[in-house]
Amino acid sequence: GAGMIERILQWFRVAVPAPDAGSASVQVGCHFEEVLEMAESLGDEELRCSLLAAAAGYKARLDWCVDALANLRPQDRVALCDALCDQIVTAVGVGYMLGFDMQAAMAEVMRSNESKFEYGAAVFNDSGKIAKGRFYTPPDLSGCVGG
Repeated sequence: GAGMIERILQWFRVAVPAPDAGSASVQVGCHFEEVLEMAESLGDEELRCSLLAAAAGYKARLDWCVDALANLRPQDRVALCDALCDQIVTAVGVGYMLGFDMQAAMAEVMRSNESKFEYGAAVFNDSGKIAKGRFYTPPDLSGCVGG
């Protein structure tokens, strides 16, 4: 619920205390990577290839995306916020429909994300993405998915 969203926001506040269009652009790329992982988990090769092409196109136009994010019109900011909220809702809905314990899964994913930090600070890769630090431990979601 709201407590988990606050926990996620706090993780980002520590990792990126002064976000800008560049860091937002990196995060958009991370978001697309997660959609690609979803397609891969479903075994849909056609969708995976389409998303790979889209991700490559996004990375090739990174400067454009930074500029676009820095100059969003108010109505586009509202539409983007709506789309992101809808994605959160539909992601939880997919998990629910498949019998996943989404609350426990999110807690485990956040535990893992928090383990990426080194001595309380985020570590970044060359692309500006939050990387897995030396203390990272992957999430164990086996108890959250049933079946």
